[in-house]
Amino acid sequence: MTAPLSALTDSSGVENVVVFVSDAHRYDCLPVMVRSLGVTAKAIAPSTFTASALPSLLTGQYPATHRVWMFDDRLVERPPLLDPEETDVGFDAEGVWIELPSEQKPPLQIHHLERETKLSALSPPFTHVVHDVGPHAPYGFENGVFESTREFFAEHENRRPELVELYRQDCRNSAERFLEVYDQLVERDLLSDTLVVFTSDHGQCLGEPENGGRFGHGHPMCPETVEIPVVFAGAGLPEGETYEPLLSGTDLAPTALSAQRGTVPEAVDGVDVWRTAPDPNRLHRSDVWQHVDVGVGDLGRELSVYAATSAWNGTGGYVFHRKSRLERLAAVAYDNLLRGYGPAWLANASFEKAWNLAALSLAATRTYGDPDFEESEARRAVPSTFERETEGNTETTLNEEQEAQLRDLGYIG
Repeated sequence: MTAPLSALTDSSGVENVVVFVSDAHRYDCLPVMVRSLGVTAKAIAPSTFTASALPSLLTGQYPATHRVWMFDDRLVERPPLLDPEETDVGFDAEGVWIELPSEQKPPLQIHHLERETKLSALSPPFTHVVHDVGPHAPYGFENGVFESTREFFAEHENRRPELVELYRQDCRNSAERFLEVYDQLVERDLLSDTLVVFTSDHGQCLGEPENGGRFGHGHPMCPETVEIPVVFAGAGLPEGETYEPLLSGTDLAPTALSAQRGTVPEAVDGVDVWRTAPDPNRLHRSDVWQHVDVGVGDLGRELSVYAATSAWNGTGGYVFHRKSRLERLAAVAYDNLLRGYGPAWLANASFEKAWNLAALSLAATRTYGDPDFEESEARRAVPSTFERETEGNTETTLNEEQEAQLRDLGYIG
């Protein structure tokens, strides 16, 4: 199936948009209960890190364009998809940032919203975004059950199959929460007028030997961390169908805007697949730049934890690591030995996994699959440099509670 989505619908029009982002939900773990509701595509996540991926989903821009890399970065302006002058806007992030009141939530771009609104309070036309905790660690448990991600993995460290099953159960838990939102649309007789999108911000490594035995998602950049599901449902679309072209997470915003309002802003990197059939030869990017500031004032320095960019299509992709080999190796060692996912990696470690992890860290370029395009073409498609700020961007400081919440989720050390 390669036609534009609008060619597949029998609906007279789209009035509303509902986007459900299941955090850290990899493509190959999508539950059948979600897949059966609409048209399912595989997509490449714009980033393997929530702080930069989520703004990409809502702006249609790659991180190297919007330059929101970390949790203390903000965009210049509200994404058009969340424009309250065009639609009644709702946002529900309770599933992820459950420990903090709304005014203290980490300053992702979506927190430019002035209020937090449930779907039940919205009147058509509306746009509603749910950022669900998804199968993000701790797998199978709500946030708050464990004091931190590290505590969870210290208690569930010994057997990889158990961790994988807990992750899959969490995928099902997130799917059930999505169905609660979906059912509200059915009950209000709004489903045929609403484009419903189930997707994720990035995937997840689950201890695969070829990925160095890593649990987590910031790195390495590999198929398991970049491949995410996108399910388009409602709006008169068929159920249980597969959309063959590979998509990008940056396609979400222009597609939703086209369906709902008939126009797409020029300043997007993604493609409107509502009215345009995707180009099968198109390359999709994923960029990540995790970094921390150390020191004070003139003595301060920005240290990269992991920086990579990549280009993919349906046949495979190339990952290009940034920074020096020493920086990459030191960062990976620190992340796997001392941070939240460390106990799981140590308990499931082997010589093969350690060797693969070192090889991943030292390699400047990694090839996945059997790409039908040249490495030189991939290099032309990716940004040459990463920058943190652009004119007008703002940077904020996290308070102690925000830092504690992000630390519990394993985002910061």
